[in-house]
Order: sequence, then structure tokens, then C-alpha cells
Amino acid sequence: MLMTSLFLARQNFRRNLLRSLLLVLSIAIAFFIFGVLSSFQQGFEGGEATAERLVVANKISSGESLPLSHFQRIAGVKGVEAVTHITRLRAYFMNQYNIIGANAVEPESYLRVYAATYDFPPAAAKAFLGSRTTALVGRNLAEREGWQIGQRVTVTSFQHANLDGSRNWTFDVAGIFDGRGQAVDTSFMIVRQDYINDSLQSGRDLVTLFGVLPARGQDVNELAHSIDDLFANSGAETRTRTETEFMSAFLEQFADIALIVRLVVGVAFVTILIIVANTMIFAIRERTEEIGVLKVFGFSQKHIVGIVLSETFLLFFMGLLAGLGLTAAAIPILEEGLSSIVPGLYLTPRIIMLAVMQAVAFALLTGLVPALHALRLSAAAALRHR
Repeated sequence: MLMTSLFLARQNFRRNLLRSLLLVLSIAIAFFIFGVLSSFQQGFEGGEATAERLVVANKISSGESLPLSHFQRIAGVKGVEAVTHITRLRAYFMNQYNIIGANAVEPESYLRVYAATYDFPPAAAKAFLGSRTTALVGRNLAEREGWQIGQRVTVTSFQHANLDGSRNWTFDVAGIFDGRGQAVDTSFMIVRQDYINDSLQSGRDLVTLFGVLPARGQDVNELAHSIDDLFANSGAETRTRTETEFMSAFLEQFADIALIVRLVVGVAFVTILIIVANTMIFAIRERTEEIGVLKVFGFSQKHIVGIVLSETFLLFFMGLLAGLGLTAAAIPILEEGLSSIVPGLYLTPRIIMLAVMQAVAFALLTGLVPALHALRLSAAAALRHR
């Protein structure tokens, strides 16, 4: 029965080839929009964020600093396996439009807390631990700037002045690290916080945030409350969230990217659903007599419904393949132009799986009304139709 349904679906697809191709093109455009915007959202939010690690930031604002002295106190909280601290350095390379992501970190604890997200080569980690003026550079950043291991690079901070009064900071590239997942952002560098802190003209012993790795089996929400309670009513209260929650809150300061993506994709798919469903209804009505003939020849109601649904599935999966193909072709071009805004732009397996699930759901939705119409149609009424 399946082979018969697919054969008839292919024949009906060719009957009005132009109409069928236009429908496939419309569906392909919808999935192209979905693929590009979903990849953009994922890249913008950062694929390295997890719901297991915690971020401890200033309660007032994530842009406010916290005292470095919080480090030891957080490390002593029950349920904390490891903690590190990160100071964001807003900097640029060569010119002010070439923004460089740079984080000053405590090397040993950082490499431990983020070992599951980034792949730090042993030789590079050893060199980083051995010299205060070294830096580890992410693969994307190194390729973008053409930096090599052993090269000396100078970046200029927008805010942090050193002891000689300039805002230039020079580092030796000790190694290049990769992300352990395709969507993990590696468009930044890490440098040693002890070197930066000792060389600052002002603002020493302050950090931007703390990264916390909970102990195995530890309830992250309970641990977050324990950390915040530790600094309650102090001069530097904290707000502790999972990395996923922290990143979402951070992005919402600029725009609700997830909402924008849902609205645009939703409008595109609703429009396509209406077009495809309306076209399918008229296509079934055009073949009323044929449906009557099939029923006379003994095709069951279930078989008739299968033929109609096979047509919508064929349309949607051809559109899905074309849409994802266009997305895969467009992403490398978009990635090159948006590398400074969206470092990790990838068509991931998760996005592909969501697209397939949507194609199945939309094929069922658009095929349901014409299938029910064909189901209710009697053979005698169908053969009398003109």
C-alpha cells in the first residue's frame, strides 16, 4: 500500500509540475528561514552554556564587579567541586573596530572548571601555567587574526590601563584551544589574571564573575541559594544562576533573540501552512472523479487517506531538503560576515532534528483537511462530479 501511495503521489506531483515546484519552493524558503535564524540564535547565545555549571555575578548587574576575596569563600561552600574567576577585558587588536574577546582568569581552576567545554592541549596548558605573560587563543580567533603559537601579540583595552599609563597589553601565544562541540565559541583568548591584576593602574582585586562546577549529584538550585545566602546583606551581594539562565538574561538586555526567532519563523510557517493547505484542498477537488474510481476499484478509506497524506509528505520533505541545503550553503557566507557578532554559526544536528519534526507535523496538519474531505466523499457522489 505504501508503494502505491508513493507512486500515485509522484504522479500527482508531476500533473501540475509548476504548481508543485512553487509549493516546494515556498516550503523550502520557510525552512531556510528557520535554519538560518535558529543557527543565528544558537551562535549568539553560545553553544558552550550548560545548565550544570553556575555563574556567580553581582546582584545589581552582571556588569558590576565582585571582590576577588569571594573566590575562597565560594570554594568553601558545601557542594562546590571547583570554582574559578573571570575578568572580562574589553579590548581590540590593531584598530578599534576589530574587537577581541579576552578574559583574564585564574589558570589552574579555569582549566579544570571548563575542561568539559574546551580542549586545552597539554603542552599549551603547561606553557600557560608556566609564564604569566602567555595567552591561550581560541581556534576561531587564531584563524581570524592569523595568529600562530609562539607569536607575540598586543591588544589594547578600552578600560584597563597598566602601570605605565597605556592600555596596551602584550602576550605570547602559548597555544590554541578548540571547543569540544561544534557550536562552542572559540573566538576569544584567555590570559592570566594574576599578571593583569598586578599590572593594573587601578581597580585591582576585582573580577567580573565566578564560574562554579557543582559536585556530582549536587542540586544546582540548592547550591545557588547557598552561595547567595553566603553574601546576603554584604557590600557585594551575588546572584547565582546556571550558565544557560545567565546567558539568556544577558542577551535580553539587548533583545529577546529567542522571541524574535519564534515570531519570524512562526509567521513564515503559518503563511506556508495556509498556502499549502488551500492548494491541497483545491487539488483534491480537481481529482474528485479519480477518488471515486479508486473507491470503486476497492481502495479502502485508509488507503485513500494515505494517498493524500503521501502528497503532503512528499511536498514537505522535498521542501525540507531544499531548505536545509540552502541553509548549509548560506551559513559559511554568513559566518564570514558576522564572525564578530555571532562567532559560532553552525547547522547543528539539533536544528536538523527540529526541522524534521516540524516537517512531519506540518505535513500532517496540511494534509488533514483534504484527507478528511476525500474520506467523506462517497464513490457515487464522486463519479457524478463534473
